[in-house]
Amino acid sequence: MKKYDKKEPAAHPGYLPALKMSFFLPKYWPTWLGIFILWLLMYLPCRVKGKIAAALSYLSCRSNKKRYHIAKKNLSMCFPEKTEAELELMVSRFFYYKARIFLDYAYVWFGSEKKLAEVYQLKNDDELQKLKQANKKVILLTCHMLGLDQGSQALSFDNEIVSMVKAMKNPVLDWVIGRGRTRFNTHVYERSYGLTGIIASVKAGDQFIYLPDEDLSGGHSEFVPFFGVQKSTITALGRLAKICDAKVVPFVSVFNDMTGKYEAHFLPSMSHFPTGDKIADTLAMNQVFEKMILKAPEQYLWTFRYFQTRPEGEPSVY
Repeated sequence: MKKYDKKEPAAHPGYLPALKMSFFLPKYWPTWLGIFILWLLMYLPCRVKGKIAAALSYLSCRSNKKRYHIAKKNLSMCFPEKTEAELELMVSRFFYYKARIFLDYAYVWFGSEKKLAEVYQLKNDDELQKLKQANKKVILLTCHMLGLDQGSQALSFDNEIVSMVKAMKNPVLDWVIGRGRTRFNTHVYERSYGLTGIIASVKAGDQFIYLPDEDLSGGHSEFVPFFGVQKSTITALGRLAKICDAKVVPFVSVFNDMTGKYEAHFLPSMSHFPTGDKIADTLAMNQVFEKMILKAPEQYLWTFRYFQTRPEGEPSVY
């Protein structure tokens, strides 16, 4: 596992918050306490963490009705064939995995190389390694699975990674998470910088982890089917792949409840992409997202408002 040190594009410096004395003021003590508890939980056996997650998910389902409703509505739209009982079970399982994976976040922030090697696995990454050996530019397409940070960190052991982040309101958490994500071979940019720095990094050989599955309802979105439902979808992937002359390699990170390990599964690279037709390219992207999600449907972040923006004349679904 090597650490790389590459010069950043001067106009778009990498994002890595600095530790400040103000972070130790009393108002941040509860945050530090929570971080310490997560660090302790890292050493618990998987079966114990599973029981804690079951209790936390039970409480979440009953106390957070708003998020429960959003998750259930999203699932009912994407899986209309499911019965009411099946949907409720999927929502319950989602909240279980959300809690279970949260209990492992200390791995990302503090886990030793030895421990991380025990709990992270890459699956079917042969094509990625061939592209790397051939010095091909790569965009790693993925979506908001609950175990995303774990899978991304597994990739950063032996690959030079670049990604985008959104600064958190809590500066202590912002520092801890930023430090954890960049401990190995990951270089991050704050989202507000845009894609200029990302493009420069990809052209320099970094692999960009890209997650364009949110509904950001901006000027670069179009309505494209997602599980058969019209969804306002970011259309930048095709244009980005063309500018960077990059292959798009999808990967999805899932938690294996049987083994207690996080697995980053790679799908075949997107062939004949981009086509130059942004609607066709964006539809192809959404179809890849569907394949990813179906690997572990209950581990997708269903509490996002993926269908917030509706075609003209349609009411809000939430």
